[in-house]
Amino acid sequence: MVTGLLLLLIITGAILFIVVVCSRFKWHPFLALLIAALFTGLAVGLPLKDIALTANEGFGNMMTHIGLVVVLGTLIGTVLEKSGATLCIADAIIRFFGKDKPVLAITVIGTVVGIPIFCDSGFVILNGLTKPLSRESKKSYTAIVNGLAGGLYITHTLLPPHPGSLAGAANLGLGEHLGTVILTGLLISIPTTIMCWLFASRFLNKINQYQTTDDVKEGELQQLPVFWKSILPVIVPVLLIAAGSAAELLPMPAKMKNLLVFFGSPVIALLVGLLFSLLLVKEKGSKFFNSWMVEAVSHAGPILILVGAGGVFGNVLKKTPLADIVQQWVSSGSFSPIAFLLIAYAIGCLLKTAQGSTTSAIIVATSILSPIAFIAGFKEPLQLTLLLSATAAGTMMVSHANDAYFWVIAQFSGLSMQETYRSFSLLSIVLSISSLVFILLFALVML
Repeated sequence: MVTGLLLLLIITGAILFIVVVCSRFKWHPFLALLIAALFTGLAVGLPLKDIALTANEGFGNMMTHIGLVVVLGTLIGTVLEKSGATLCIADAIIRFFGKDKPVLAITVIGTVVGIPIFCDSGFVILNGLTKPLSRESKKSYTAIVNGLAGGLYITHTLLPPHPGSLAGAANLGLGEHLGTVILTGLLISIPTTIMCWLFASRFLNKINQYQTTDDVKEGELQQLPVFWKSILPVIVPVLLIAAGSAAELLPMPAKMKNLLVFFGSPVIALLVGLLFSLLLVKEKGSKFFNSWMVEAVSHAGPILILVGAGGVFGNVLKKTPLADIVQQWVSSGSFSPIAFLLIAYAIGCLLKTAQGSTTSAIIVATSILSPIAFIAGFKEPLQLTLLLSATAAGTMMVSHANDAYFWVIAQFSGLSMQETYRSFSLLSIVLSISSLVFILLFALVML
């Protein structure tokens, strides 16, 4: 078994291989992760008979922790999208803030709606609100577009049930502590959302008005589902998971504790959310419901494959002496917990900037960090959650031409590539650094 500098070179080579083949040669991350894992196992001298077993264990463990959660989260998001519930939530937020604060309203819309659905889907659905908001408020269209895009980006990166944060949580052993992950993600998302609003409204306020005939009409909004039906599938799972996490910490009767823990488990909580989403299926939409489910499952499949491949890579790394090396560094005082958070952030930045996918970057980064987190002193759920958050913050840096979301924003908003670079790419840097600052402040208080 190799040790020391050679092991670090092997792991660095595996990471560079993933980055290069995904960004330069456009390989699917699943193949890149699988080959990198097998290469690492062979190079470090793992017994040949154990490599395949290690790979299978890594894939299976990941599916055990989050397989059903990813599927259920995708199902809920699809029903919200197809039923018009996301537009209903957006309309309610606009009415609450008023059309005189369009950038604030659209940023909050992005953050809230981005919790259950993917940022690219959310932007496609909600982009129709940006032009009428700009026209009626006489505010910058560019600022409004980026407020929406940034809000969606924040919760897509930091919060379950998005696959990146779910897979990262599973990699770091937080599969049973998603309540802590959600609460921490929310606490970081709120100030980051404020920074998104302030930056978009003050620095991306180029006057760019649009007058089109495809804006959302008031009559169309009246056909949307009622607000309480729209919000229940989003808020109920979050409350159940939070209650389950609290029940494990607070003294209470055993029967009540067991009940809250049961309904607070992520699979049960999301299943309850899915049942509430059935209230959104109108009679005329019921014939399409099965097709919605098929679409959701087909969307979840590739995500699960990628998540499983990340589990393979992480499990192979756990079999190497990497943890022993890090333990020597920690014993010698080479880095503090804050320094380790910065290392996690830097790995996230590198992977995101190089290959474009936030989900892939979080999965690969946490696969690298998981074998050494415990040795570096990250043992408690809150500590590991902050490590996950720091990694996710790094994966916001920077959205550019190799990121599919970048092109969704450019194509659906009508902004040119240059305008998108000067606005959203710049905003993604601000969001990444801002969220890191809030995470470090949180860590200084809590760690």
